[in-house]
Amino acid sequence: MQTLRLQRWLETEHPLIPRSPAAAHHHPHRPLPESDELPAGAFPGVPGSSSTLVGIETAAIASRDGGAQAGPAQSAGGVAAGADKDKDVDAEKGRDVMVEKDSYLVDFEPNDPANPKNWSKTKKWLVSALLAQLCTMVGMAGSINSQAIDSASAYYGVSTELMGLDTALFLSGFGVASVIWAPLSELGGRNPVYVVAIFMLVLFEIGAALSNTLYARCIVRFLAGCAATPPLSNAGGGMGDIWTPAERSYAFTFFSVSGFFGPCLGPILGGWIAESYLGFRWCDWIQAIWAALELVIVIFLLPETFPPQVLKMKAAAIRKVTGEPRYMTALERARQNMPFRRAFIESLKRPFAMLVLEPIVQCMCIYLTVVYIILFGDLIAWTFIFEDTYGLSVAMSGTTFLSITVGLLVCGLCSPLMYYDYIKAQRRAEEQGLTHTPPEVRLRVAIVGTWFMPISLFWAAWVNYAGVSIWAELAAQAVFGFGILTTFIATFQYMIDSYANVAASGLAAITLLRYPVAGASVMFTGPIYERLGTHWALTLFGFVSLAISFIPIVFYVWGPKIRSLSRYVPDT
Repeated sequence: MQTLRLQRWLETEHPLIPRSPAAAHHHPHRPLPESDELPAGAFPGVPGSSSTLVGIETAAIASRDGGAQAGPAQSAGGVAAGADKDKDVDAEKGRDVMVEKDSYLVDFEPNDPANPKNWSKTKKWLVSALLAQLCTMVGMAGSINSQAIDSASAYYGVSTELMGLDTALFLSGFGVASVIWAPLSELGGRNPVYVVAIFMLVLFEIGAALSNTLYARCIVRFLAGCAATPPLSNAGGGMGDIWTPAERSYAFTFFSVSGFFGPCLGPILGGWIAESYLGFRWCDWIQAIWAALELVIVIFLLPETFPPQVLKMKAAAIRKVTGEPRYMTALERARQNMPFRRAFIESLKRPFAMLVLEPIVQCMCIYLTVVYIILFGDLIAWTFIFEDTYGLSVAMSGTTFLSITVGLLVCGLCSPLMYYDYIKAQRRAEEQGLTHTPPEVRLRVAIVGTWFMPISLFWAAWVNYAGVSIWAELAAQAVFGFGILTTFIATFQYMIDSYANVAASGLAAITLLRYPVAGASVMFTGPIYERLGTHWALTLFGFVSLAISFIPIVFYVWGPKIRSLSRYVPDT
C-alpha cells in the first residue's frame, strides 16, 4: 500500500521523473539549479551524493530537453555523460565517470515527503500512538498472569513457585528472540517483522488458553514471549525513524509512558479476572484477542518507518513509473554483492558482538537489568507488600499498580523540560561548531531521576506497617514509577543517539539479558521476601539500585571517550 501511494505521487506530482514528451507536457518541471552540484549532505549516507545529482533529477533533464531515454545524465554545462568521447580533459572525464556511477542512485531529496522524518506532525503522532499501544499490549501480556497464579496453580496441581514459570518463561522469550527480530527489522523493515510476530503471538496465546498441562503451557508461553519481542526491540528504533533528535525529547517520553503502562495494566486485569467467574484462562484469551486486533491495525494503519525500506519502496515506485530497472538504493546495490542469508548472519552476530565489545551496551545492560528485576519482582512482592500487610484481596492488590502509573504520568508531564534542555544543548553544540548534539545530553534525565528509585524503595520498606496508612506505601510506589521511567527514557535515547542505524541491535543486546534475568526475578523474589521480610528485602533492593545510580554520571563525564573507542558508533 505504501509503495502504491509513492507510485501515485510520482506519477501525478513529482516534477523530476522522466516521462514521454506528452506526459511531460501535462507535468511541467520546476526550474532546475544552474549547476548539478548539491549541498554536502543533501543525500546523507550515500557515497558521492554530495557532489552528484541522483538519477531522478539528471534523467529529468534528459526528458525535458528532448524526451531522451532516461540514461546517463546531461550536466548543467551541456556535456552529456558518454558524449564527446574524444575529449582529453581529465577533469571532465572524471566528472563523467562520477555522474555515470550515481545517475540511478535513489535517495531522499531535501524535504522529501517520503522521508519518515518529513511526515506531518499528525501522522508522526498517529504512528507513535500505534507503536506505543503495541508496547502496552506486550507489556500487559508479560504481567497479566502473575495475579492469576493462585487459581492456575490450583488447577494444575503445582506450587505457586512452580507456576511462576509461566511468567518467567514468557519474559525469557522476550530476551532470547530479540537478537533475531531486531536484525531482521534492519534488513527487511519494521512492518513485516511486526506482522509475522504478532500473528505467531495470537496462535501461541490461543495454545496457552487451551493447554491442559503445565509443561505444554510453559512451552507455548515461552514461544509467545519470543513472538511478543518486536514491539519491545524494534519500536524504539521506529520512534527514532520518524522523529528528529530534538522532537524525540517529548515524543519518546509519551511512548515510554505507554510502554511501562503495560506491565502495570497486566496485574490489574489479571487480578480481577482471577476473582471473577471467567477463570485464569481468560487472561490468555484476552491476550490473543488484543493481539489479533493489533495485527489488523498494523496491516492496515501502520506505515513502514525504517528509512532504507522506505527508500526501497520509493525505488520500486520509480522503476514502475519509468520502466528503468537501474534505479536502485544504495542498500539494493550492496545486496547485489551480499546475499540476504549472509547479510542476515552478519546482522545476527551484531547484538552478541555489541554485548561483548561495547562498554556502553554492557553498562546500560546492567543498569536496566537491575531496574527490571525490581519492576517485575514487584509482581511477586506485591503479595507481601499489600496483601499480607494490609489484607487486600488479589484484585485490589493488582489495582494498586495504578500507583506506579501515577509516577509514570508525572514523569511524562516533565517532557517539556526535557525538550527545552535538549534544545539548549543543541544550540550550544551548534555554537561550538559540532555537527551533532552529544548523546550524553540525554543522560541528564537519568542523573536527576535515577535517585528516586532507591529513595522510593527505602521509603516503601519502612512505611510497610499495618499501622501506617496505605497511602504512604502507594506514594512510595508512585515515586518509584517516576524514577524507573527516567532511567528508561535516558538510556534508550542515549543508545539511539549513539548507535543510529544499528541502535536496534544495541537495544536487542540489552534485551537479551534484561528480560531473562527479570523473568528469573519472578522465581527468586518470593524466597527473598520470605527469608528477609518485606522491610529488609526492599532495603536490599534499595541499596542495589543506589549502586547502579552512578552509571549515568560515569557516562555523562566519560561518555565521549568511551564512544571514541567503539567500533559501531558512527563518526568515531
